[in-house]
Amino acid sequence: MAELAPGNILQKMYLKERIAQLHPKTFCEIGSGNGYLSKLFLDKGMSGRGYDLNESACKNNTELNQQYINNKQYTVTCGDFFDSVSGAQFDYIISCMVIEHLDQDMVNKYFENCKKALTSNGVLAVFVPANMKYWGIEDVIAGHFKRYSFDDFKDIAKKNSLTISDIAGLNFPISNWLLRLSNYLVKKNEGYKEEMTMQEQTVLSGNRNVKFKTSFPWYFKLILNDVTMYPFHLMQKMNKNNSKSMVIYCEFKK
Repeated sequence: MAELAPGNILQKMYLKERIAQLHPKTFCEIGSGNGYLSKLFLDKGMSGRGYDLNESACKNNTELNQQYINNKQYTVTCGDFFDSVSGAQFDYIISCMVIEHLDQDMVNKYFENCKKALTSNGVLAVFVPANMKYWGIEDVIAGHFKRYSFDDFKDIAKKNSLTISDIAGLNFPISNWLLRLSNYLVKKNEGYKEEMTMQEQTVLSGNRNVKFKTSFPWYFKLILNDVTMYPFHLMQKMNKNNSKSMVIYCEFKK
């Protein structure tokens, strides 16, 4: 099964354009999951580290990026970023669907620690689920505290003495169209997670396998790829300020 979710493809298409403009050499991915996003950076010649709490996800990440690990271009750490990072600095720090799992005190700690690990001209980037209007079963089973808004990031920037260098609502309108189907698949395959603790839900969110939601048969690459999704990429860019977007990407600088 391959990672070919339409929303993920669109997010990566936007991210590729940002990386091409920023030209970072080193990166740190917090919540690296199965390693697909780290591989995007590694394939572009960057070196870095990936942190995740899920052991099976770290194993998958290691297998996926073994050649880069062997070349000492990449390190996978199965543990908490807050406890593991020590003095290292990176040009680009990113988390994808992570800070929504943190309460307010931990969000404050997250940005405080990331600032310390950021080079002077570095960029701190986050992907988050957006708009509390769309709060639903996926937020519940994944252990989310909230969905974010554009104004939330203005507050984060002000509180942490950061400057927003880019912010975009993504996945509109395709994720909105697919929301009902997405909720059905999550409820059917992962509804049992509602009974777990938020910590358990958070750890498991690093390695989900819901057919036709988070993973697809390999042959779906024929219909789900950068070429076929390009019109939707243009649509999400045209709607980057749309408050109905279900994902937000935000970059900060010190």
